[in-house]
Amino acid sequence: MTMTETETETVSLGDYLFQRIHQLGITKILGCPGDFNMTLLDHIFNVEGLDWVGNCNELNAAYAADGYGRVRGLPGVLVTTYGVGELSAINGVSGAFAEHVPVLHIVGTPARPEMEYRMWMHHTLPAGSDSESPDHHVYQRMSAPVRCVCAVLDDVDTLTEEIDRVLITIWRKSLPGYIYVPLDIVNAPVPKSKLDMELKFKIINPDPSLEDALVLEILDAIYKSKSPTILVDILARRHRSRKLVMELIDKTRIPSFSTDMAKGFVDEDHPAFVGQYNGRLSLPGVAEAVERSDVVINIGPLISDSNTGGFTRFIEDKHLIVLHPSYVEVFGVRHEGLHFLPILEKLVTKIDKSKLAKFRTAESFNIGPPKVVESPADISNSYFYKYIGDNFLQANDIVFADSGTAQYGINDARFPKNINFTTQLYYSSIGFALPAALGACVAQREIDAEGGAKARVVLFEGDGSAMMTIQELSTITRNGYNPIIFLINNSGYTIERAIHGPEAKYNDISPNWHWTELFKTFGADESKYFAAQVTSKKTLEDLLASKEFAEAESKARFVEVVMDKMDIPWRLSGQMAIMGEKVKQWFIDYSTERGEVPRAV
Repeated sequence: MTMTETETETVSLGDYLFQRIHQLGITKILGCPGDFNMTLLDHIFNVEGLDWVGNCNELNAAYAADGYGRVRGLPGVLVTTYGVGELSAINGVSGAFAEHVPVLHIVGTPARPEMEYRMWMHHTLPAGSDSESPDHHVYQRMSAPVRCVCAVLDDVDTLTEEIDRVLITIWRKSLPGYIYVPLDIVNAPVPKSKLDMELKFKIINPDPSLEDALVLEILDAIYKSKSPTILVDILARRHRSRKLVMELIDKTRIPSFSTDMAKGFVDEDHPAFVGQYNGRLSLPGVAEAVERSDVVINIGPLISDSNTGGFTRFIEDKHLIVLHPSYVEVFGVRHEGLHFLPILEKLVTKIDKSKLAKFRTAESFNIGPPKVVESPADISNSYFYKYIGDNFLQANDIVFADSGTAQYGINDARFPKNINFTTQLYYSSIGFALPAALGACVAQREIDAEGGAKARVVLFEGDGSAMMTIQELSTITRNGYNPIIFLINNSGYTIERAIHGPEAKYNDISPNWHWTELFKTFGADESKYFAAQVTSKKTLEDLLASKEFAEAESKARFVEVVMDKMDIPWRLSGQMAIMGEKVKQWFIDYSTERGEVPRAV
């Protein structure tokens, strides 16, 4: 073949898109079919090693893509149809945007002439009055606030460049991006040689001299410090910095803490690990240890109400160094537009251990135990999560706790080594975790195929949350995935009862679901699942220690754990008390500023 023939060899746009995705190491595409994306979906099967995992609905597909991205560090990819499909997914994409998860949402759209001539196609919206022809681009504008990048593939001269730009930007920013693919462009020919061009993902800050100056300033602060701490937050994990952070901790042995969202990022048996910092909702001794430090190196912060103990994080700027994906701040002086990764890499490389003071050991801190909340049921949150941490979780487990009592109760569990933990504590979309765990199963199967560490996917989810997305149990068994699911049956929305209306009808759910029979309802073969209910400590402990449970490791294992509806973890009740007082004061201040009479909230 001549050079000219090589240069002019083409592939279809659909093939190019999915081959580029597969080059990243992605082997599964999530989503739902629709008439504007099905010809595009055909091209998945043209790529060797790439396959389709269909979801029950688009929202669940977005949740699953989010879960995949959190575990794999690669973009979770979902494909939906125009309008109704993409809007169904947008809540899941929003959660990924809020918590910095890489997701690629591909939307199949009407053909370019149909959009340009504003034809009255199904799934469209009238523009303004009912008589005004549709604006086919209205949905693209709706997703703008929850994406970092977007490409509309409507120009045949820039198709490959636009796809590459989106993939690179999603990787660098660890945020969702969109690609809109018109129906008539799917089979457009593009140069095959473009697939050989390397995608450049390395993050490079615009001013290396400023980087160097900040590194020297931070090093000088560490060398002079007598009582430094490292506080790791969730954006450190989202931006793939665990190896660097752990190298920094190992080299310096600076006392280290995680936030609740970053639980497990620093191994909890590491010699330098002290505890979880969540403002006034930390274990006794933790907040004092962090807030009295003369230098706090805060890596990847996500400052939200639930991740700061209801805004009770009190670290003075004069002691604070912040390494963030969008800026670096040293003792109150912020430098926008700098990503922390290149700076952290230089810090780890240049730090001189001989210049460090002898810091306190983790054991020297007087950290108190979790509070114990009594419950009328035999299995309480306080007992359950401590037992799970001490007796059930294993090194390398991938752990999900859904929004609700689980995401607060699980903080009482002591994690073993190398736990990848997810709780959507900031965005808190109830029902997220079950399909996200499905995405984690997809990711872990890829990791297994690459020879990576073997891991179990373990999910803790309440009954109210599960009702919203439980259909994905069928996707889990259909594809042969084997998560371990603990379904907390506490008769409704206990987290909402803790906020308001403990006996209100709107916090009740149907009490008669037969949870352990759902696999049968969804058509799963009995060889694909194991299901049981436990109502006491003895039945729980016996079950988890049983030969039957152990031998079901290749199946999806489902354990319904019955708890009292008003068993509220102490962190959750503390959060509600703190935020209740703050909200009251905010309303008083707000009303007073406007000359209004303050009213009860």
